[in-house]
Amino acid sequence: MQQARSLSLADAIGIGVNGIVGSGVYLLVAPLAAAGGGASALGVIACGLLCVLIALCFAELSSMFDRSGGPYVYARQAFGSAVGFGVGWLGMATGILGLAAVSVGFAGALARFVPSAATARVPIAVGLIWALGAINYIGVKAGGRTSTILSVIKIAPLIILALFGLRFISFSAIHFDTGGIVRSAFLAIFMMSGFEYAAVPAGEVTDAKRNVPLAIVGSLAFACLLYAALQLVSVGALPDLAQREQPLPDVAALLFPNGARLIGITAVLSMAGFCSSVALVAPRYFLALAEDGYLPAFLTRTSRYQTPGAAILTSTAFASGLAILLGYASLVDVANVVILSGYGLTSLACLVLRYKMPDAHRRYRLPFGPLIPLLATCSAAALLISARPRAAEFRFSGMLLLIGFAAWLATWLARRAPTHP
Repeated sequence: MQQARSLSLADAIGIGVNGIVGSGVYLLVAPLAAAGGGASALGVIACGLLCVLIALCFAELSSMFDRSGGPYVYARQAFGSAVGFGVGWLGMATGILGLAAVSVGFAGALARFVPSAATARVPIAVGLIWALGAINYIGVKAGGRTSTILSVIKIAPLIILALFGLRFISFSAIHFDTGGIVRSAFLAIFMMSGFEYAAVPAGEVTDAKRNVPLAIVGSLAFACLLYAALQLVSVGALPDLAQREQPLPDVAALLFPNGARLIGITAVLSMAGFCSSVALVAPRYFLALAEDGYLPAFLTRTSRYQTPGAAILTSTAFASGLAILLGYASLVDVANVVILSGYGLTSLACLVLRYKMPDAHRRYRLPFGPLIPLLATCSAAALLISARPRAAEFRFSGMLLLIGFAAWLATWLARRAPTHP
């Protein structure tokens, strides 16, 4: 399918920022303080540095390929069809599950400000999913602009909070505690993930081999600096930070009249922004898998707006169905294994393709030979081990893979079946 390249560098960055900055920054500030105390901000920076190594591998790979699919494309090229399909299928599945879960969470958070929303959570969630699906259906540019606008709206109050909160920073409260840095660094990974979303719609990004790598690394670096600043401000402003349930609204209340309400609204918008990013990204996994013959060919059909209409409608229908059936679902049973395994495979793919495709053009080539891909692979493995995934996470990931390979087999059989005139 020939795709219009309507997404700019700003749109790609917006997709990355929306993928990274979600509910984690609101939920993990206090647990980070409990894990690392005065060293928690240093732990955030340490986690960011580990993730930057992984993002640099994404940057080199995305400078080689300009088709949609992101991690799926890299894994397929490096490790073959089976591994590539598994990466793509799990990326798509977690995206759909995330869209369903966070859309219901959005409706629940909205009820704090619009009480009538409390009795209409599922209709609001489904309405949000279909509204975002409609925006993406009528044009990738419209979907990209929506994601970009929401990223700006939700980030601006956090930047203001970090800047005005600088007066709370007390360097005496910052401790260089190795154990605290390590504990908080491993916890912070859940705030940092999502930067890979910028790579998935590469087939619709202008000058993708330049802009996608910049968006991946730029969105992650920005988020890391913002998170570290907010952690420093919170540690200095709230002596009992580790015991607070909602520290960022509490900090905002110290700075501005109605500051807590503003940050509460920003949290709701963060959920909407995450949903807008996933609504744009998830159909591109469907499209890439269908283009390579793993899923039914009808998913490659375009709308009259030259968007992947069939893939958008399919992902929207699945997400809205899950929102109805599952309510406020949680991704905890799959996120650890899928996200960190995907990061490890992508980092390893960067190394493997150095030897499988040594002459392939790379807009960006990492220096120091195999060092950065090796360090990135080890970082992803260390983060996965430290996250201590439960057996349920592996079972759920395995179940998703079985469903995916069953869909691949059914597609293969259907394509081999004789057609009758």
